[in-house]
Amino acid sequence: MSGDGEAPDRREATAAAGDPAGHRHRRLGQILLLALRAANALAKFALAVYMVRHLGLGDVGIYGLLVGAGTAVPGILGFGVNDWTARRLVRLPRAQAAPMVLTRFGLSVAIQAVLQTVGWSLWAAGVIDLPATTAGLVAAIVLLEHLAVDDYYLEIGRERATFANVQLFLRAGLWPPVVIAWGLVDPAARTLDVVLAGWLAGLVATWVAIAVRGLTGGRRRHLGIDLGYLREALRGGVPFWLADIGGSGTLYLDRFIVSGFLGLETTGVYTFFWSFANVVHTLSVNGIIQPQVPRLVAAERSGDPVAFVAERDRSLREAAVWAAILAAGVGIALPVLLPWFGRPLLAENLTIFWVILAATLARIGYDALGFVLYALHRDRTIAATALAAVGVTAIADLTAVPTFGLPGAAGAYLLVGVSLAAVRRRIVAAEIDRRRASTGAQ
Repeated sequence: MSGDGEAPDRREATAAAGDPAGHRHRRLGQILLLALRAANALAKFALAVYMVRHLGLGDVGIYGLLVGAGTAVPGILGFGVNDWTARRLVRLPRAQAAPMVLTRFGLSVAIQAVLQTVGWSLWAAGVIDLPATTAGLVAAIVLLEHLAVDDYYLEIGRERATFANVQLFLRAGLWPPVVIAWGLVDPAARTLDVVLAGWLAGLVATWVAIAVRGLTGGRRRHLGIDLGYLREALRGGVPFWLADIGGSGTLYLDRFIVSGFLGLETTGVYTFFWSFANVVHTLSVNGIIQPQVPRLVAAERSGDPVAFVAERDRSLREAAVWAAILAAGVGIALPVLLPWFGRPLLAENLTIFWVILAATLARIGYDALGFVLYALHRDRTIAATALAAVGVTAIADLTAVPTFGLPGAAGAYLLVGVSLAAVRRRIVAAEIDRRRASTGAQ
């Protein structure tokens, strides 16, 4: 929910000014965010292994669909409003921010009211074939997860990256070890409903933390509804909504093309290597780059292109250093872990992993430059490049996969990543040059 101050944290300000203590604080903050993100990833991996071993594949399938819905519903039915709102909230006085936050939640509640009505109607008609208890758990999770995703974006906009990632840990990383331990001790607890109840408990804990933070310290008196903001946000969110659709297509289209031409086993190899490399992307983008976006937005608002360039360079430099460190760690770990999986086909295609890892680094650069465009208010450019990326990916994969097989898919992923990052880099440079010329800055 809304932050409790009009200015960024004092330690962040001293870090920006070059104070050594502030820099140490920022580094420790980055390490904390990475640790929270890594804990989430490990918890999800452990839960996947546990469910495959101890629950039926049907239950695993339902859980997988629910995880997908938890990601897709806020993205598709959020209409890009979260991205637009998060930028608007940067360093906004609390009295103005609080009504926007409450109104944003109100939009999602209204959307969920329609979605839940449709869902329960389909359940009553027998279209959704789930026991009543399971259906109730699913409905509650979809509702609270949607609102929690909204809150995560709003916390980032209010420069509360640590709290945003703590709430993410509560709903994604804390509960799986409890469910796993319970199931290992008590075989009767090895059910889908117990897993879903654990997830729901994590969401309830998340919302208790959000409520305590949002309704104390004098914040409650600023709550209200801002319909003018809502109209503006729905209009302004369209480019981000299109970008989200394009981003999803770019990420997952290649595996469907690989599956169509090379079969499911080869797709499994590609997806396995992609998933490992994607850990580097998730930690770098969500743990390092995204929390720094409010600083970029604030630098852009200052109207000083020199200050913005300095902030951009610092953010991109830190992202590059952390991405290199994380890539090295994953690159060292995977060859060591491969024998444990007992899949000779993975070891035979290890070269594919190195290409995918390089492509992932290019993708990190592409997304980092997307955040720079976001700070520069180049929303339509973000949408255009994201949608163009889908077409470029399709052309590259449809050309390379039938001809070169799995190496072609990896090579196309690398080529597309490097090309799109280069395009965004040129666009960013041109925009900054234009602003420098307009202000007379050197």
